[in-house]
Amino acid sequence: MPNIFFLMLRRLRTPIITLILIYAISVMGLVMIPGVDDQGQPYRMDFFHAFYFISYTATTIGFGEIPYPFTNAQRMWVLACIYLAVIGWTYALGSIFALSRDQAFAKAMQYTRFVNKVKRMSEPFYLICGYGQTGRLLCQVLDEQNIRFVVMDLREERINEVALANYHFDAPYHAGDASNPELLKIAGLAQSRCIGVLGITGDENTNLAIAITSYVLRPELLSICRSKNQAVSDNMASFGTNKIINMFEAVGQQFRLALHEPAISHLKMILSDFTGNPIPDNIILPKGHWVIVGYGRFGRSVHAALARSGTTVHIIDPEPQPHLPAELFHLSLGVDAASLKAAGIEHAVGLLVSHDHDANNLSALATARTINPKLFIVARQNLATNHLLFEAFKPDFTSIRSEVVAHEALRAMASPLLSSFVNQIEQQDAAWAQALTERIRHLCDQQVPENWTITLDANNISAVHAFLARPYPALQLVHFQRNVLKLGDILEEDQALRCIALMHRHAGEDVLLPDKERALNFGDE
Repeated sequence: MPNIFFLMLRRLRTPIITLILIYAISVMGLVMIPGVDDQGQPYRMDFFHAFYFISYTATTIGFGEIPYPFTNAQRMWVLACIYLAVIGWTYALGSIFALSRDQAFAKAMQYTRFVNKVKRMSEPFYLICGYGQTGRLLCQVLDEQNIRFVVMDLREERINEVALANYHFDAPYHAGDASNPELLKIAGLAQSRCIGVLGITGDENTNLAIAITSYVLRPELLSICRSKNQAVSDNMASFGTNKIINMFEAVGQQFRLALHEPAISHLKMILSDFTGNPIPDNIILPKGHWVIVGYGRFGRSVHAALARSGTTVHIIDPEPQPHLPAELFHLSLGVDAASLKAAGIEHAVGLLVSHDHDANNLSALATARTINPKLFIVARQNLATNHLLFEAFKPDFTSIRSEVVAHEALRAMASPLLSSFVNQIEQQDAAWAQALTERIRHLCDQQVPENWTITLDANNISAVHAFLARPYPALQLVHFQRNVLKLGDILEEDQALRCIALMHRHAGEDVLLPDKERALNFGDE
């Protein structure tokens, strides 16, 4: 860490030396030039009074001649000293202003402030590496929940947005390479108050480096990283990454569930959405002929899901795809009516637009809807800033890259138990999922519910009291689901709380939707 004080001294060395020489010469001149006291006797000024006089005269303040009126020789010398001092101070102040505008010095100041802020953080915090669309969305949600975070990003213009964001607390931020282990350590990775690290930069190799550093420095720390291909995902998993988010794989899985198990897909959407949002409508994908415009990784993942359901799919892409049958592929951008008609858009039931550019997606969407207004349209939205345009076109389902990754990350951050529960939902049947969805709708007034985890261990004072001080009656799940107020032995109030126990973990065994009479033991979650 650079020492700002010595850095300033080094950069201002010449102006400081110049001022010292001016003061030294001025003081020495006053001491050596003889004066006359009030009795007309010669005298010489001492160093203290000479320095005192030069100190206020050099800054052009002026408190008069001390201790006696000066002679002409002294006044001539003081006149020269005044001009020298003005020149010296002008040079010094100009150098200070130039230093304040120096980019290297500004970065050093920002770096020092960042290090000090991280050291002073007294509450648990997340280290977020990457402040793109996903990072901004995550920071906004965490800030609403009063959870602290530290932000790092390689691009300085993104980091400057953190300073302008209207967060409830002054979040530490720094522009730097998150693949640097030393920088991650300085950013708080090695601190005990750091409860998780998120590698969500646009470079998956940087995310891999974050996963490795996290594993080496803090093996027990929650780590969430984003990847784009399976090889990197497997590499991250080998370093103990708790949650690996592959957006394209997540979207493909979402489509597979929506096609085969719409009730389970709907329940997962509710539990993965942001708390307080309206409960999303169930998305039921029609079966029949589909047209996919844009065959990147997003389009491939959806194509795989559609193909497994027995749906016929025609692909449109500006790049040749030799592995696809010629009768099911059309080489075009897909924004004109001719290419869409060649793909069978007139008798299609669904359309997926998944180009990397939103303008192409919106153009293809508008053209296709003109030809076939009954289409079920799935649109990929790349930039969150284009939400007004997509809302105007009203596709049936919009997949926003940043929200997909943010949902997956928040689910892992909020509770590992919730993440485990959501994964086990797929093993249940549609009736079970539908019944739980209706319970949540009724309980939470059509809003996405809050969720939390209770761990009955030594850190939970209530659990210690229940198991040791008052072991009888035995602790049951119902005790956490009722609001009981007592005054002595008199029961003042006993009412059910608006909550559902989704899962109970005992000795590594998970029970979904446990009964309220279920007995609880020390160590349960």
